[in-house]
Amino acid sequence: MKKTISLLLSLLLVLPLALWSCAAGTGEGEEPAAAPTIVPNAEEQPAETEFNWYASLPEGADFGGYTFTVIRYQDKTWNVYIAPEEMTGEVLNDAAYQRNLEVEDLVDIKVEELCDGSYEGDFKNVVKAGESETYDLICFWCPGERASYITGNLVYDWQALEGLDLGARWYNQSANETYRLGKKQYFAVSDLTFPVQQHFRLLFNKELMTQMGLSYPYEAVYNGEWTYDRLLTYSKDAYADLNGNGKADKDDRYGMAMNAAYISGFGFNFGELPMYWDEEGFRFNLVSDRIVRIVELMQALRADPDVFFTTNGNEQYKVFEAGNALFEGYGSDPVLLRDLEFDFGYLPYPKLDETDDYTIWTVGGMMAAPITLNDPLRTGTIVEVLSAGSNKYVVDAFIEQYVEGKILRDEDSKNIYRMMREKAICDLSYNVDPSGMLGEYKYFAKFVNDPTASPASYAQSIMKVVNKTYQKMLDQMNGD
Repeated sequence: MKKTISLLLSLLLVLPLALWSCAAGTGEGEEPAAAPTIVPNAEEQPAETEFNWYASLPEGADFGGYTFTVIRYQDKTWNVYIAPEEMTGEVLNDAAYQRNLEVEDLVDIKVEELCDGSYEGDFKNVVKAGESETYDLICFWCPGERASYITGNLVYDWQALEGLDLGARWYNQSANETYRLGKKQYFAVSDLTFPVQQHFRLLFNKELMTQMGLSYPYEAVYNGEWTYDRLLTYSKDAYADLNGNGKADKDDRYGMAMNAAYISGFGFNFGELPMYWDEEGFRFNLVSDRIVRIVELMQALRADPDVFFTTNGNEQYKVFEAGNALFEGYGSDPVLLRDLEFDFGYLPYPKLDETDDYTIWTVGGMMAAPITLNDPLRTGTIVEVLSAGSNKYVVDAFIEQYVEGKILRDEDSKNIYRMMREKAICDLSYNVDPSGMLGEYKYFAKFVNDPTASPASYAQSIMKVVNKTYQKMLDQMNGD
């Protein structure tokens, strides 16, 4: 995943663990083959289907009606569609229902999901108590602090699970690389969690852009010319005092609508991940000439009069939804875009420079198996067939029918969406951060929220704690 490495300020290299370097991530996923059309009964699948999603399943695999229990987050919008109860006519629900019918019959199991707000605490308590069959899998909400699953020895090594092939196309290969620390892989991402493997993107108001005499940026994206400077030229002089009260507020017009998280997103999508792992251990990427440049751009963006910046949750969404911003950063459930009353387009975050590659930053879809499971072959096999079945039914339903058919409004947006899904990379620092100082958006958000902060001084102030906590995590991983 690493693309560029540069040595950083020697005065900050206080421990071997803190060998800082600059990493830009790239990755490509294999294009999924087209799945057959969803039909009410698995036996009605077209006879000409050539690909066998279950070719690796041992002949005669039968788990005697075992209930495979998945515990997951509960959220009013995001849904991972683990165990729908019935066909409802909703695309993803019915695709997952069809998958489960087929898989449950194939290996004689019943898939059950448990959802509540304390799901992580429940999972940890059960595992610490040594219970082996209460939960078979946990699917995580992002963001979250997941280092404790590693240091607490709570999750099973995916490389040691029997019955699955992590190289299969239904597993995210960037996640396999990102979440493998040393000899063990603590988390995985597969098509079982496909609906929540989302990435940061920019949306633009096509109608407002036309009113302002601007051309859509699609060609710039295709030609590799979609850069930060190009984005700024679109936003320049977009501000207008629509309500005439003489002050900039949420009822006016802007070039961009942002909060600290989405401005921080520029850092990640410029390819600068705060921390990663290589053969020698953890590496930190906190200070470089490029990062200093990025921080200055982000701080200037917050103060730009053409940018609506809010510290009040996702209030920037309301500005965009009202038709009063050319662009907005977006990372929430795509279903929330269905009700936009104007036509919008879909774009990646821009490059920092034209010579860069697009970096598509993603963090969702993590799952783990409990360390206490007593039948690794059963668990691995069931995860494999559920993931393969999701590749067969859910991926196609999500891309072609859910996102493209109900949310995205034009062919260019669909093309760009597919490109972004294929090139998305996972980020270790977002969810695995024992220091509490790098995870989620915290590192870059520090500079957005504090315009006086600089990478060199802030990094120096936190490195003692960062080094200590990551070294402790490394020691625990190694059994020291």
